[in-house]
Amino acid sequence: MHPHRRSCRALPLLCLLLAFACTARAQHKDAPQLLADLGHATLSLEGPWQFQPGDNLAYASPSFDDSAWKPILAGKSWEQQGFYGLTGFAWYRIHLVVPPSAAGLPLALNLPRVDSASEIYWNGKLVGSIGRVPPNPVWYFSGNNPSATIDLGSAHSGVLAIRVWRAPRVFYAFPYEGGLLAVPSIGTRTAVDNLASSVRAERLENEQITHGLYLLLVCAGLITFLMWLRHRRRWVLLSLSAVLLFPMELHFIAGSPGGMNFRASYALISIAVALYNIALWSLLIHFLGLENRLRLVRCTRILAIGMVAISLVDTVFQFFDWTVHFAHTFLAVDIVSTLPSVLLEFWSIVLVLAALRQRLDDARWLLAITAMITGLTQAVEDSTGLGVRWTHWTISNYLSTPLIDFDGGQLNLRDIANTAFLAAVLYVAWRISEQNRLQQSRLEQEFQSARQLQQMVIPEALPTLPGYRLTSAYRPAREVGGDFFQVIPLDSGETLIVLGDVSGKGLTAAMATTMLVGAIRVTAAHNSDPGALLEAVNLRLPAGLGGGFATCMALRLSPGGACIAASAGHLPPYRNAQEFDLPPALPLGIVPGVSYQSVPLPLAPGDCLTLYTDGILEARSPSGELFGFDRLARLLAGNPSAAAIADAAQQFGQDDDITVLTLEVEG
Repeated sequence: MHPHRRSCRALPLLCLLLAFACTARAQHKDAPQLLADLGHATLSLEGPWQFQPGDNLAYASPSFDDSAWKPILAGKSWEQQGFYGLTGFAWYRIHLVVPPSAAGLPLALNLPRVDSASEIYWNGKLVGSIGRVPPNPVWYFSGNNPSATIDLGSAHSGVLAIRVWRAPRVFYAFPYEGGLLAVPSIGTRTAVDNLASSVRAERLENEQITHGLYLLLVCAGLITFLMWLRHRRRWVLLSLSAVLLFPMELHFIAGSPGGMNFRASYALISIAVALYNIALWSLLIHFLGLENRLRLVRCTRILAIGMVAISLVDTVFQFFDWTVHFAHTFLAVDIVSTLPSVLLEFWSIVLVLAALRQRLDDARWLLAITAMITGLTQAVEDSTGLGVRWTHWTISNYLSTPLIDFDGGQLNLRDIANTAFLAAVLYVAWRISEQNRLQQSRLEQEFQSARQLQQMVIPEALPTLPGYRLTSAYRPAREVGGDFFQVIPLDSGETLIVLGDVSGKGLTAAMATTMLVGAIRVTAAHNSDPGALLEAVNLRLPAGLGGGFATCMALRLSPGGACIAASAGHLPPYRNAQEFDLPPALPLGIVPGVSYQSVPLPLAPGDCLTLYTDGILEARSPSGELFGFDRLARLLAGNPSAAAIADAAQQFGQDDDITVLTLEVEG
């Protein structure tokens, strides 16, 4: 495109901006020149504007005479400019003249911050609003309304009038409030959109580190919450999750521009702060080891209930339009209910002081101290910043003042406290992980020792028995189990076979099994009768099984085929797929001095004897059906090996240790 044509197209916009500035000078000769940012093609309407408290829709008319109104600047509250204590409605007006050369350009207005809500009129016509003025008002915390870009239509001379409504006072108030808190800008729609985008980009750049910190806190909080869902009884995880998520909740409720409206925020923020402090107290009690300080814990619970009850007062008021009929009442109630809640936020100091004599590791102290600091940061901000309009305390300003700047990203004291707390949480998580790893390593060593011991109670290789074919299978439900069997050759040429099941599972049962097998082998050296063997072993066990018991089956086989059996409460053996009844008796380790009877168990060539533990019968399918006696009898009808029997039960659904021993008499 030819350069002269581009210059001709830019000329009307330049004339428009110069006309605005000259018009403002013509109206108020002493007014400062309006800022003209030609690079962005926008004009800042700082003023002076004509200002009038009160409300009359006739003020929107371009023909209305506002010469008697007082001049005021945009970008400062009206309380800073001589209208202290003003609430309700007030009007801003400014006259703009557009030269004929700029007529027809698309015109737009950017209105960044208004306290509390507003309506915008261009030449008497309502063209937009921020929030909603009464009735049914909607406004935002501290003027953090969404920045509005309002189309004014084709450029032409006229009057821009802004009807502003300031909400009644609440306890959360600043010394100077009301009106246009930021300077409006005017220009083409594209230029105004670009300006709004640049402002948002600058804000995001300044808050990028804070937002990154919030993201890390949210991730840590959600992970902790998911851990609590898996372990519902560990309430400390829920408390930790609530503390981690609170900074983001607070930012979403009251800190982000264009977030919740004022009444929704005011209804939620006091409850959020109360729940945060309760979670913080619970966290401190747990990590400082104060659970046994019953009086302190009881007092903390009472204060927690009181804090929630007091916080609900403001929440209940938000269900009514208190801005019309209960403004003064709500202010009084707000002050009375907020002050005790603010004082209770310092209770964390009491909990830490109560734990000074506790002997705690550095990880617990680190987490507790950093958690307390985050709580105190919030407490100081609330106690010094909520009623700053009346106290004029400036301490809260230091909490929001950037202390660290990283390439445009800024961190204030509150952000630093949250960062320290997150670092402490990660450190504690690492410490717990290391402790679990060491504990797991110790358990692995113990299991390894138990497996080595269990190799003694479950023979790896079966001895050869003349005249018999012996098979075995062992399937523990865990790393180690409570089942056992022994094949003990005797000096007489006979063989003693003992099979049993110790109550319980895992490492405890395995250790008891080792002790029981040792007692059996010692006793068998001088007493090979099955019944007498069980009686002697039973005398040794009542103190040794730690309250448990063991079922046991003992057989003595001779090379010629004779067999004698005795049972101590064990499942009867199967001979050729039929149960062989033995006299009933109590398991070992329940009552000392029990007699166990030895009975002959005739075996003929070709007979198959099956010994097993209850893990076969108690195998359970996914639908909950047990393996049972009938299924076992059908299985044994085919004279399967011990491994085939164990595999069938294991595939059906193993729930307990499985041990099987088969003995077939050869011809």
